[in-house]
Amino acid sequence: MIIEKIEMYRLKVPLKRPYKIASAEMKAFDCTIVALQAQNRQGIGEAMSDVRGYFWETPEEVWQFAREKGKSLMGLTPARAYQEISLFTRRQPCAATPFLTAIEVLSGNAVLTPPSETQLVPLVGILQAEEKESIDEEIKIFIAQGYDTIKVKVGFDVDKDIDRVRIAQEAIQGKALIRLDANQGYTLPEARKLVRNIDPQRIEFLEQPFKEKEWDAMVELARVSPIPLGLDESIYGIEAVAKTQRLHCARFVKFKIMKMGSADALVEGIETAKRYGLEVILGNGAAGEINCYHEALVSAKRITRAGEMNGFLKQKESILAEGFKIRDGKFVLEPQFSLRLDPRKIDRFAIDSLLLP
Repeated sequence: MIIEKIEMYRLKVPLKRPYKIASAEMKAFDCTIVALQAQNRQGIGEAMSDVRGYFWETPEEVWQFAREKGKSLMGLTPARAYQEISLFTRRQPCAATPFLTAIEVLSGNAVLTPPSETQLVPLVGILQAEEKESIDEEIKIFIAQGYDTIKVKVGFDVDKDIDRVRIAQEAIQGKALIRLDANQGYTLPEARKLVRNIDPQRIEFLEQPFKEKEWDAMVELARVSPIPLGLDESIYGIEAVAKTQRLHCARFVKFKIMKMGSADALVEGIETAKRYGLEVILGNGAAGEINCYHEALVSAKRITRAGEMNGFLKQKESILAEGFKIRDGKFVLEPQFSLRLDPRKIDRFAIDSLLLP
């Protein structure tokens, strides 16, 4: 089996409403999509790197990588193509991800194979409302839909963050866990103020309060925080996981497939973290449907806590011929499902493309 056809697209997929985090505001997902074909089999992969503070690679760099490297894969076996692209995972993990995951699907990798029977993967609900009335209403909807974990974005103004968390706690009334995410938005004094002024009950953990390399601040906060701490943007590769365990600065680590480069590397990271005694969260709220689906497949096999592979819910429209189902706050994984692009949507959202041969 050799790679006979390659389709690559750069898309800008609009969101239902701006997605705000402490370091950025997104109005669209700037995605690179790679589809590889061999002997009537197809594998599709995706990268979405347009999130300031998440990735060092830009969308332009990811697309340029695809245009340059895609041509070199024509006529190669999947194994050889995987070997070629894997050389870049350390330096350019986002750019490598759409190729490596597409090859893993093409090769029948068990990690990215649909389950033999329907499986439900728990998801986090992302609270986006800011005023009390809207917060109450949004939380009421999440609870009614079956979500048992709700994420509250903080890292903006610490006093307003404290008020918003308290409002959310009052609205939830212990019916769901709260997961806080600061997206690197705090200084150490601000983070201390937050953890000392909110009730830690039913708060699962506080994620990434500081910039990704501020390990000393994480150590200091861990000494005084009654709320468990987690890391996300700091977690690039196994070395960061080992450092987290060595410093005892967080109980939770979060993985994204685009930061690991492939499903196999993602599984290796998860298993390593578990051996270190760390709790693992998986998923990317700023990724499109293809990445979310791949992460959901991995989560079904390796994770038990609510995942964050929910970025696709922010899109105005699906780019797939058949979209996903959500049931009781869970991602529904169906047997025999396969990712198929909708050509009409691709044409509408594409800002560039390259088809080989």
